[in-house]
Amino acid sequence: MTPHSCLTCYDDKAKIVHLTANVDGSGKFVFTRYFVYYKHFNWDPPAEVTFDGEPWKQLDQTPPGWVDDSKRLNLRRARIVKREGRDVIALEQTPEGFDLYLSDSPGGADRYDVTIAVPYR
Repeated sequence: MTPHSCLTCYDDKAKIVHLTANVDGSGKFVFTRYFVYYKHFNWDPPAEVTFDGEPWKQLDQTPPGWVDDSKRLNLRRARIVKREGRDVIALEQTPEGFDLYLSDSPGGADRYDVTIAVPYR
């Protein structure tokens, strides 16, 4: 277990972002200070997506509250602290924030559950 693999390591030092989805294909969630949206690559787009426990149906629209929260966050230091899913879950830093890649290549969809800690500035 790595030093930052548990949520209790972050306590009040970071915002915890929790994302779940049924994934049957590939794409990425783009996180910046001004927006969060999903960019689809292959097969079916994700279904039954939740963002911080709330249903997120319009994946091209930023979830409520993100812009207010993101102003206090250091997006370039975001880290995955928990991941569940049968294929690829990866976080890549970008100049504006980070991208979260989810890819489910095996046949049929699977449930993905990702928790990301984003430190406060």
